[in-house]
Amino acid sequence: MSENNTAVEQMSGTSKTADSIGQKIAKLILSIMPWAIVGTLLWAGIFVKPTAVIEEVVPPVINVRDNVFGLSHVDSDVYMAAGNYGKIIISTDKGVTWKNQIAPTESHLQDITSWNETNSVAVGNNGVTLMTEDGGKTWIEVESPKSETANKLLRVHSYPNGEAWAVGEMGMILNSHDYGKTWNQMREEEDVFMNDIVRVDETTLFIAGEFGLIFKSTDNGKTWKDTQTDSPNSFTAVAFRSPQEGVVVGLGGAIVSTKDGGETWTYIKPEQSGMTEHLMDVDWSEETSQWVAVGNKGKWIKFSADLTQFDSRNMSSTDLTSHTELAIDGGSFLSVGQTVGSMDISTNTWTSFAD
Repeated sequence: MSENNTAVEQMSGTSKTADSIGQKIAKLILSIMPWAIVGTLLWAGIFVKPTAVIEEVVPPVINVRDNVFGLSHVDSDVYMAAGNYGKIIISTDKGVTWKNQIAPTESHLQDITSWNETNSVAVGNNGVTLMTEDGGKTWIEVESPKSETANKLLRVHSYPNGEAWAVGEMGMILNSHDYGKTWNQMREEEDVFMNDIVRVDETTLFIAGEFGLIFKSTDNGKTWKDTQTDSPNSFTAVAFRSPQEGVVVGLGGAIVSTKDGGETWTYIKPEQSGMTEHLMDVDWSEETSQWVAVGNKGKWIKFSADLTQFDSRNMSSTDLTSHTELAIDGGSFLSVGQTVGSMDISTNTWTSFAD
């Protein structure tokens, strides 16, 4: 029995010794740990060099604050557009994606036109007139006639052999015959907005003006005849489908039409067309045999050549933005303004290209 007690006492002593050693080791580790942490941090601070990872934020080509006022269908899939603060952009995939071009101005550009993939002209506020001969890789500001009163140029259109016509404030009518390098003033200034111009044959031009006025020249712009229509509102755009048949649209849904080359004009009341919003541009769709116009608050309208059938609607249920210009290509059109997109004229399907 005594031998058994001795064995137990020896085992107990051994256990106490092991516990004491374990406690000492634990205390040692706990005492060393803060210094190890400090040492590790000190080593990292001295020898580990931090690398900053900065993700570049690329702004969208067309952001929510942009307004794209003018549009040019250059050729096939290529479009160019111009807008606020000297913005000029180009698309090579029918408007789905766009790239910025560098313009030598911060003035708002109101319109742009192109003869081909190399030659284009853009015009805008302060009478600014730009031209390019290399597809927009470089833009050059050129001199053009100015008024001492106001100088906003609103529309510009190009025609064969380097001809271009631009119109704007103070009755300004400008003409170029060298792809926009030089410009001539074609009428004495007058306190009236000239908002759009179109050539319909070799000698005849029409201008959509303020206060329901339409201006016609039959001698290549040397002289002009003013016609007061029944429209109570100003006009913004003019288009002809033949030398005899044309349409002018404007504020408050104004629509007037001629079938005799501008000798007489028929006013379509908003009650008849169903359109009361401002219309900003109009053109003829050969594919669908309809006139098409776009305007404010996402509104657009299509109507028959004889002006008996009108279909006024929104671009979509969600797009209530204003549109300033369109370019018809077959059975659809590209439209710019506060947003950019494409409309299928037959199915009324709107595809937004906004970033």
